[in-house]
Amino acid sequence: MEFELGSILKLVKRRLLFIIVLCIVAVGIASFVSYYVLKPKYEATASILIQGDRQQKAINDIMAGQKLVTTYGEIIRSSRIAEEVVRRLQLNMTPEKLLEKVKTRTSSESLVTTVIVSDSNAQRATNIANGFGEAFNENIQAIMGVENVVLLDRAKVPFEAISPKPVFNMVVAFGLALIAGIAFSILRELAEKPVKSAKNIQLDLQLPLLGTVGKLKPRKRREKTKSNSVEGASRHEEENAKIVLPGTTEII
Repeated sequence: MEFELGSILKLVKRRLLFIIVLCIVAVGIASFVSYYVLKPKYEATASILIQGDRQQKAINDIMAGQKLVTTYGEIIRSSRIAEEVVRRLQLNMTPEKLLEKVKTRTSSESLVTTVIVSDSNAQRATNIANGFGEAFNENIQAIMGVENVVLLDRAKVPFEAISPKPVFNMVVAFGLALIAGIAFSILRELAEKPVKSAKNIQLDLQLPLLGTVGKLKPRKRREKTKSNSVEGASRHEEENAKIVLPGTTEII
């Protein structure tokens, strides 16, 4: 059976209360999970600049610096730098666990490497990002024998969490609940809709009507009641006829 827009609107109007309740419940669950179940995650970033020789501004120096950006990004996420950050900040986690919170972003068109740290605590995320920048800046000379790295931008404490996003989650929950409510209403309408007339059958099945059967009236039960009474009386007479008289074996 095909539903037109008008019939769908009428169906939604009839089951509006159910759809509204479903949407309210879905939005409530999404709000509760976003605010009280999921832990907020904050992101702090620090930028590191790779400098060329100050006395030479040739293009080949810039190209050489761009090639080092990827290498420096790997060094930043090395166990050596992570161990230094754990020691400095006295973090209660292993270097391996710390590196799960850290990622770097580099570009072939830039000499800047960005350290990105995600954590459930905004201040701790900031301290870790700055800790990686400082530890890398102080250890790069011992690692590669160069002094061409400077901490360009220190990380600042983020005020807004990157996840979860309660408003976004509630909007998505509302949309899904609305679609589910309308779909459920249509399916239930299809399952419960009775055949009210021959015209409905023609419209639903798209088949010609060959004939109809008239409405049958229920038969009266008088004849049945009368027959039951006669049958009961005959049974009673038969039982009375089988009475045995005292002192004899005859049956009357």
